[in-house]
Amino acid sequence: MSDTSENNNDTSDRRDFFLQFSPDRRDRIKEIWDLAGQAEPQSPGTDLTGDEVEEALSEVQQRIGESRQPPSPSVSTDKNHSTNREPSSSSSASSQWRLWLAAAVVLLVFGAGLLLTPKTVTAPRGEIASVTLPDGSTVELNSGSQISYSHFFSYTNRTIDLEGEAFFSVSEGEDPFIVRGNKAIVRVTGTEFNVRSWSEELLQETEVTVAEGTVDFYPAELPEQSVTVGQGELSRWAVKMEQPTAPETVSIDKMLGWRQQKLMFNEKPLLVIFQELERRFDVNIQLYDTTMASETLTAFYARPENVESVIKDICRVKGLRYAETANGYSVYK
Repeated sequence: MSDTSENNNDTSDRRDFFLQFSPDRRDRIKEIWDLAGQAEPQSPGTDLTGDEVEEALSEVQQRIGESRQPPSPSVSTDKNHSTNREPSSSSSASSQWRLWLAAAVVLLVFGAGLLLTPKTVTAPRGEIASVTLPDGSTVELNSGSQISYSHFFSYTNRTIDLEGEAFFSVSEGEDPFIVRGNKAIVRVTGTEFNVRSWSEELLQETEVTVAEGTVDFYPAELPEQSVTVGQGELSRWAVKMEQPTAPETVSIDKMLGWRQQKLMFNEKPLLVIFQELERRFDVNIQLYDTTMASETLTAFYARPENVESVIKDICRVKGLRYAETANGYSVYK
C-alpha cells in the first residue's frame, strides 16, 4: 500500500514538474527525459539540437535555484490565527529540488555529445556577419571568417576560437574574455578590439588592433612574453616570433575599414592580398608567378568599385598582368 502511495506521489510530482516549463518547451523536456530513461546515450535517430539541450539545461538550472529558495512567508489576516510565517512542506520542496537536479543530470548525460560540440558562427564569402554572445558581447565577422565557442560560454569561461578576422565589443564580466587564433592569445575584461588571424596565410600571423581600452597579447605557449596593446595601437605576432611586436599607433578608421566595406592593406604580401580579395568579393584569383607571392604592398580603398579595379591597380604597380577566367582571375608576369 505504501509503495503504491509513494508511486502515485512520484507521478504527481513529476507531472507538476513538467508543468513548470513553458508550453513551447515542455514537450521537448519530456522527450529528453523519456529517452534518457531508456538508459541510452545520445542516439543518431533523435533530432534534438545542441541549442535545444542548452536552453533546457539553462531553464533547469534556474529552476534548481528557485526550488532551493526558502518559501515565501504566509501571513493570515484573520485575528484568530497567528501571523507567523508558515513554511510549506519541506518534503514537497525536497522532492521538487530532487526532480530538478535529476533533470539537470539527465540533460547533461543525454546531451553531452551535443553540448561538447562547439557552437560556430561563419560569415559567408562576400558578406559580413554579426552575433551577440550569451554574455552580451558582440562580434562582427569579416567575410569568410568563423568563430567557435562552448555551449557553456559565460557559465564556465569566455573563450572564443577565431579563424579569420573579427571585431569584438566585450561586455565587462568576472571572467576574462579570451580570443585564440594561430597559437596566439588576446585577453581582456571589457573593451573593443579587432583580431586578424588566418591560418591559411603565409606567415600565420595574428594582428590585434585596439579601438577602446587595453588588451594583453601573447603567444599561447609563452604568456610571459605578453605585451599590452592600448587604444589606437596595433601589435602583431607570427608563429616563428618569440614575442609580439611593440605596439604602434595606427589609424583605427583605416585598420577597421572592412566594417564599412573599405579595403586596407598595410605592407601585406601579394598572396595575402589576393586571398583577402577572394573572400571579400567571393571570387577565385590565381597568382601564377610564385616569386611575387611575398612581394608586399600598402593600399587603401575607401569604396572599391569592384574586384577587377583593385586587381588592375595592383598589377600596374607591381608590373603584372591579369586575365578574367571562367571562375575568377589569373595574375601573371
